[in-house]
Amino acid sequence: MDVYGKATQLLNELTSRLESTRAGQVDYAAVHPGDMVPAYGCATAFVRPGQIYPTVAFPAPLNPAQIDPTHPVSYAADLEITIWRCYGNTSDNSMPELYELDSLARDALDDARAMMRAVQCAFDRGTSIYCGPWIPKGPSGGIHGGQMTVTVGVELWCPCDAVIPEFDSVFAPLQGDPRIE
Repeated sequence: MDVYGKATQLLNELTSRLESTRAGQVDYAAVHPGDMVPAYGCATAFVRPGQIYPTVAFPAPLNPAQIDPTHPVSYAADLEITIWRCYGNTSDNSMPELYELDSLARDALDDARAMMRAVQCAFDRGTSIYCGPWIPKGPSGGIHGGQMTVTVGVELWCPCDAVIPEFDSVFAPLQGDPRIE
């Protein structure tokens, strides 16, 4: 399966796992373009496709010294998971109460656990997966959360004479897509 398909699978599994977390389901979830995910607001989750690269020793990128024409090259893609939650500021900009800080930390770590479970459950058993570290983000501007990068094996090649189906026929666009009339 290609990169968008894997990103969508992971996002669907993630939103399912977030339902049972301390902070609960998110309001918005999407596959996100670009090289970063802004802190749009509270209760959001994203899977952002990152670099796609050749490998002969998953998950390591191909080193030119490893090129051997008798061995096939496979491909890997990084998928970055991001979850943003609210971080309540005090009216006088003082430090929050200890119980509030503890609760926010518990929310973030429970989201991290949901990310890890989503990665374990989103893909077929034959899919190569490498789960990187969870990294806390924020607080900044009333938002905090965490990110995790997952590397997955992807299929990119098909014979030159194969007819590749249109992207939107394989992955239905969301309602409101500006490319669809």
